[in-house]
Amino acid sequence: MAAKKEEKGEWILGDLSRHPLKGDILNKSLGKMCGPKGLWLGHVLAAGPFEAHVKLDFTGPPGSVSGIYYSLTFQLGKWEYQVQKRDEWIEVSPVHAQYYQLTQKQKEDLEGKIKQGLVSVSQSVADMELLMHDRRRYHEFLHYLGYRTPNELKKDKKLEKQEKEHQHIDEEMDEICLKEDEDEKQRKEREKRTDNHSLKAVFIDQVDMHTGEGISMRSIVSRWPTLITDFMRMDDGDMDPGKVRDKLDISRAEAVVLITKNKLFQEWKNIFGPEIKNRYITINDLTRARKESVKQYKEWLKPFIARHKLIKEGLATAGGRGGALTSFVTSGGVATSSSKIVLYVWKDFLVPELYKGGSEETAKMREFKKLRPDDDWTMKNLIFSRKFGLINKYPWITEKWVKDKLEEMGASRWFTYQKPYYSFFEITLEKTNIRMPTGDEMEDGVFDINMFCMSENALFCKLLELKAEQELMEQHVNRLLGIHEPVRGTVPKYAQKEESPVTKFLDKFPMPFQFAKNHGPYERDFADRLTKIYFARIAGERYAPIVNFIKMKMGMKA
Repeated sequence: MAAKKEEKGEWILGDLSRHPLKGDILNKSLGKMCGPKGLWLGHVLAAGPFEAHVKLDFTGPPGSVSGIYYSLTFQLGKWEYQVQKRDEWIEVSPVHAQYYQLTQKQKEDLEGKIKQGLVSVSQSVADMELLMHDRRRYHEFLHYLGYRTPNELKKDKKLEKQEKEHQHIDEEMDEICLKEDEDEKQRKEREKRTDNHSLKAVFIDQVDMHTGEGISMRSIVSRWPTLITDFMRMDDGDMDPGKVRDKLDISRAEAVVLITKNKLFQEWKNIFGPEIKNRYITINDLTRARKESVKQYKEWLKPFIARHKLIKEGLATAGGRGGALTSFVTSGGVATSSSKIVLYVWKDFLVPELYKGGSEETAKMREFKKLRPDDDWTMKNLIFSRKFGLINKYPWITEKWVKDKLEEMGASRWFTYQKPYYSFFEITLEKTNIRMPTGDEMEDGVFDINMFCMSENALFCKLLELKAEQELMEQHVNRLLGIHEPVRGTVPKYAQKEESPVTKFLDKFPMPFQFAKNHGPYERDFADRLTKIYFARIAGERYAPIVNFIKMKMGMKA
């Protein structure tokens, strides 16, 4: 039996487009779950009247469409709407030299600066790696001399008090502590920890072997096979040939050679310790400086990368390339430029009779956190659902990230407390500039106004798109600069579970049997209250003024 094909998930609020003539919602999943007989009625509201969608086309002299656009955005602010840009792209033909220099040429210049900056960062990182390699070697040598890092001192209960006295900052906890030499008692304790065995190995391999053939221990080991082993067994005070001969049970000639090497070792150690200490301090300062310079280089590059990312070309997307191929506007011999911008516009909406006789119940729901944009139902079905959730579009989001963004939205006044319903507009402007061979210019703009009535949780999930795009921008910048900063938190367990059998069973039954299911805190009477009260008022008070304002700016009668 063939395995069942896994159903691909979708972001249910991602597509809010309507049929250009009938006004029907083209997103079938959204219509099924939030429509007149929607399975989610009461838990979420994301719908609107069929008539709340219009396209207005205006053609005029250069700058006229831009003037209407900015007049609209500033007027929306005066009407206390929140306005945020969701997406934008631009495409300019090289024939339009002046406009091309302002847009595409600017992007090419930014690319050059970014490439040059990345080369500088790479070189600085390479230099820093060399410094860090030398620093690690000096760190190892100082460890042989008995020095320890603050973290190592902290682990040793005998030395924990000593570490606290030195008062190191967090950045110094893994660096060698050199403050022990400032106190005579601590210095002697440090000298007792000296690893003479490792120091002698360094002396033999990197110092004595360079004294020459016939003199170094490695070159005369054929005469005394145990010479190096005997040298390792010697103490610092072994300087008498007779005592060394008896202690190690060797010949007097070998004892004399070992004493000579031991004197050289002691002299080298006395010089080596302070020298390594000074070098460690110097190279540590250089490493810190190089780290800071690399960090600063990356900070300098971030604005250039972000600016480059903002200049999005229409041909960079599959849809843009396909549309350009068949567009009647695009012509190889005519200077043209096209752009598209998508705005999210929203404002809280006070529903008539919302608090009439029900204000106490609403207050209780707020108090006990049942009426929240991030309630359990929303998290399970609109954000982390593998079938309809936002996680299908942005698979990296976590529960902590969602909670953090809710706090940010509250601080930015994107939500109004005690207002569970909102009017939401998706306003799209497609603008085209054309310069004729005669020198005449014209500008055409199509304003697409699409209105929805949304509950607080639906709007929150829709606005999470904006926060996710901001996060993607930061991730894009960091990836180019080699900075790895993953999103903190985890995905809830219920995001990976399928719908419960009970819910699946109840979904098969039409109304009114569905009332056996647990309905949410939002309005669910679609036929009477939503259609006749909510949608009617929101269309008259919100949709009509915006459309009429654009018409007025176009010179049309409202």
